[in-house]
Amino acid sequence: MKVSELEVKESFGGELYFRLPDDLLKRLGWEEGDELKFIPQDDAFILKKVKYENVELEFDKEELLKYMTFAHEKNMTFNQLCEEAVQAKIDEVNCK
Repeated sequence: MKVSELEVKESFGGELYFRLPDDLLKRLGWEEGDELKFIPQDDAFILKKVKYENVELEFDKEELLKYMTFAHEKNMTFNQLCEEAVQAKIDEVNCK
């Protein structure tokens, strides 16, 4: 595995950013617009490309309202709630 060190810069607005070299993007198969997830690791971060699968969920109006309200109470979006639930089930199945 090749290790890359990146320079973190600060924008005029005070936000931090860094540029990923084109050869690194090509090697990883990442493209502009891909969503990346930052995972804290000791004194650094691991970057992973977020991969989405479409999962069709079927709720009646009452169930949908109940789950959307629950997500709101947890200060998250309905999509985030669904992602957490699906990930928890995947983790549960993988542990068996």
